[in-house]
Amino acid sequence: MEEKEPLQTQEEKQEGWTPASFEKRTAAWMGIAYVLMLLFVINFAIYTGGRQLPGTFPLFLVPVSVALAVVTIRRMRLGTCQGGTAGGVAVLAMCAVGVVTGLSLGVPALLAALGV
Repeated sequence: MEEKEPLQTQEEKQEGWTPASFEKRTAAWMGIAYVLMLLFVINFAIYTGGRQLPGTFPLFLVPVSVALAVVTIRRMRLGTCQGGTAGGVAVLAMCAVGVVTGLSLGVPALLAALGV
């Protein structure tokens, strides 16, 4: 016969679980974006006979810039941003530059490589 654990020990086991922090969840979503981008690049190379996507590397700057901006905005709202509001604004400005640079250099190269 199978004996069930007392309710008290089940609750004690659950108390040890801690959910992931906001930063870790943001990093996980960034990782998913990178995995999807890498899968696209690899599949493109496989199905086109080894053709590469030249000039598309700047697109890999976008997910990290967006993730950093999201974390910085959250920390600014909570008041835990390093450097205060001025530091947060400086980081957000750099993130915006990263997104704009990545998209402005990467999208035309991607469209040219795809023949659009």
